[in-house]
Amino acid sequence: MRLKRFHLVAILSLIFTPLAIAEPLGIHEVRHEPASPKPGTAVLVTAVFKAGIFNVKIKLQSVAPGNYVRKSDPTYEKDWVELPMHDDGKDGDAKASDGIYSIRIPATYQQHRWLIRYRIIATDEKGAGFVLPAAGDSCPNFAWWCDAGPATWIGTRQPGKTPLLTFSSEFLNTLQPIHLVARAEDVASSQWDGNSHKQKKLGTVIYRGLVYDHVQFNNRGQGSAHISGKNKWGLKFNTGHDVPFVDHDGKPFPAECGSLNLNPGGSTPYLPVLRGITGLDEVLSMRAYLLAGVPSPVSTWIQWRVVINAQEVSAKNQYEGDLWGVYVAMGDMKPKMLAEHKLPDGLTVSIQSGLKHTPKEMVDAGKVWEKFINEVRSNPKEDWCRKNLDLKAYYSFHAMNRLLANVDLRPNGNHGYYRHPDGHWSPIPWDNDMIFVPRHHQPGHIDVMVCLSHPNIALEYRNRAREILDLFAGDASERGGQVGQMVYDLSSALTPKGYAVDWPRLDEAVWNQNPRSNQKDSYFVNPANADYFGGPWKRTLVTNDFAGFRKYIIDFCTDSRPNKKYAPNDGDQRGYGWGYLAHEAKDEKIPAKATVTKDPSTPQRYTASKFLSPANYQQSALEWRVGQVSQKGCYELADHWRLDVQASTDVNIPREVFNKSGEYRVRARWCDNTGRCGHWSDPITVVVP
Repeated sequence: MRLKRFHLVAILSLIFTPLAIAEPLGIHEVRHEPASPKPGTAVLVTAVFKAGIFNVKIKLQSVAPGNYVRKSDPTYEKDWVELPMHDDGKDGDAKASDGIYSIRIPATYQQHRWLIRYRIIATDEKGAGFVLPAAGDSCPNFAWWCDAGPATWIGTRQPGKTPLLTFSSEFLNTLQPIHLVARAEDVASSQWDGNSHKQKKLGTVIYRGLVYDHVQFNNRGQGSAHISGKNKWGLKFNTGHDVPFVDHDGKPFPAECGSLNLNPGGSTPYLPVLRGITGLDEVLSMRAYLLAGVPSPVSTWIQWRVVINAQEVSAKNQYEGDLWGVYVAMGDMKPKMLAEHKLPDGLTVSIQSGLKHTPKEMVDAGKVWEKFINEVRSNPKEDWCRKNLDLKAYYSFHAMNRLLANVDLRPNGNHGYYRHPDGHWSPIPWDNDMIFVPRHHQPGHIDVMVCLSHPNIALEYRNRAREILDLFAGDASERGGQVGQMVYDLSSALTPKGYAVDWPRLDEAVWNQNPRSNQKDSYFVNPANADYFGGPWKRTLVTNDFAGFRKYIIDFCTDSRPNKKYAPNDGDQRGYGWGYLAHEAKDEKIPAKATVTKDPSTPQRYTASKFLSPANYQQSALEWRVGQVSQKGCYELADHWRLDVQASTDVNIPREVFNKSGEYRVRARWCDNTGRCGHWSDPITVVVP
């Protein structure tokens, strides 16, 4: 299983990476092996010292499930067992008198779901005592977590009415878990008590077998913070203990996480018309923005396990136990988290909560932000827009908002901004839990939309809108390199092969009738009715399951409407996003769509049809591009190779463009002397074995 690889990485990183360094005290390294022990396994703890250190001991604190001890509790400093460590070459100590002190913690300490904290105390050559971790460390102890693996869980959407489903331990190992160990009263007040809104509570997070102790957690959100039952979480890790997070495929986030946001993935609690979609709307939309070049938080899925009781599962009550279902895990608005690769250190701002990250050299961040947003709201001229906005990023952002129907977007909410060190600002999408809706609700745009009032900028936006239609919304197939493939690529994490159950059904069983849920029986309702500011509509699924939602998204984003009559706010889910974007991209004066042929005698040579303008404009350039498709994670919208040709209809594509096995698509489009670009040609497919 995939998670076994994660545990191995965790063990290796702990064995070969020092946990604490404090040279003045003569400490080189503290470690424990195995990093994440199984029940009944002895654990070897070693501390490497320079000469002159003696009277080395370990202090242990055992924390039982359901009896969590916060570091702020009086018992935290009292409940420790002290044992001597030795450097005599016996019982796990490799060599006598080598400065490496060891102790083998008996197997009886290792019990399933128990947290074991420890400290090292010793005396230096001057007779002064010291404790490790050192006083300056943000975490006052080391720790390990004993885990036998998840227990089989049995539940159903309506206990006593619908058949029970069994989710085996093997199935539960198909989606990476995050454990939170905490006090039951802290979890309850944080998640369901409005008087505790955003108050920090203390708990311990276990991720990939490693312990992140004394982490702060809280609820998140504005008006919807407590109204669903399955609500949002925020995790804040200790300084110097950032988490190397990975996505559901094991791909690392672009940087280690100092904080993490967990979203319930059930569509907006105000209008849960898409409940059952299990966060596919949020994860896919963020991936789509990223693909299009918009700074966006990386997101993925995790199974959330909250340890507050002695029992991991209850035979009598499916709602008691560790399993809290599926959540969407997302990074924050710091530049290092907003792209596949770290962006340059720039200012980031949430339109709702203010400054999120300030570059080290910037001393007037607040004034920089106020100046920008005030000027945006003062009807700026075209020259100002070009000097201050990353227009390419904004074009993609606005086009994706139309395609995905981000109807809760508004000038005062649900987005942020990133300021590049060169002074250009880009939008950041946020809170995408009300999308794929064929009705208007909030305005659906942000302040920067004012730039589209300038004809030249609007023309450039329409060029990008047509490009996204052609390269991302034109192919619904499972391996077509566009939105259909992205839906299948991502949703496979929630529907692992070889099992009769899936994660959306598990999440339904956990929350559909959960006593804490305020919107019971809202999963997989078909059809479902909703009333938005723009009017009512009815959502229907072809099949009443996750596959139905998968097809719903694909149909929404592609030209799937039989009568081809599209209009903004028409309430018809079929092809709505595609139709809205096509409506904004329409321009009767663009060059005719090119036709591309391949020269059979010269494999690298391709020819496009001649330039044709319905408005009798002159040709400016012929653009060529190659996109890679069919393989997981390869999408045509990402440029694999691109070239502008000024005077010829022919191009020779270098051999190295096709140097890896896979499927490629060659396309061309004409641009005229007014700046208008036509649609991309239908592709010529190149398959490299």
